[in-house]
Amino acid sequence: DPKNLVNISGIGCSSRLPYFLKAFKMHTLHGRAAPVATGVQLARPDLKVLVTGGDGDGFSIGGGHMPHLGRSNVNLTYVLMDNHIYGLTKGQVSPTSREEMKAYTTPYGGIEEPLRPLLYMLTYGATYVGQAFAGDAKMCAALIKGGLEHQGMAYIHILSQCPSFNKMDTADYYKEIIKPVPEDHDVSDLRKA
Repeated sequence: DPKNLVNISGIGCSSRLPYFLKAFKMHTLHGRAAPVATGVQLARPDLKVLVTGGDGDGFSIGGGHMPHLGRSNVNLTYVLMDNHIYGLTKGQVSPTSREEMKAYTTPYGGIEEPLRPLLYMLTYGATYVGQAFAGDAKMCAALIKGGLEHQGMAYIHILSQCPSFNKMDTADYYKEIIKPVPEDHDVSDLRKA
């Protein structure tokens, strides 16, 4: 029911999602969706809180908030769409870009190892962590549904291609490297995760 859902987003291509949902919604400042969503959840625990954003919004300017969402186990679902590039500002590398990615700000490739958002969120204590490729709508929907039904911090990492500015991480690239998690995997084993 749309009256029981609020979607909070930051800034970036993926943060436009609230305009497409029937729900309460708020488009916040760059990197500040997590603290706003935490406030909404604390003020209105009866609502399902869905945070949507991208790799830059969540792990660059907003990266300082992510550990606290995980360790506090805030009851919300954070769906992060990762295209490994700053698409909205025309193609700079992001915190999750591969080192060999060349962009106009890094014409010889990156110098830093990319962040690993799944490992990050598992380490800081998110109690529901999942990942899917945007091209697999069924899996994305199942993970988001599971996150919204979960009591506690749910983090869902959606690998998304950016055909305009990221020519490396294409849909074909993701289709070749994505492997399903076995049905019988042990969700209580942090080391295996």
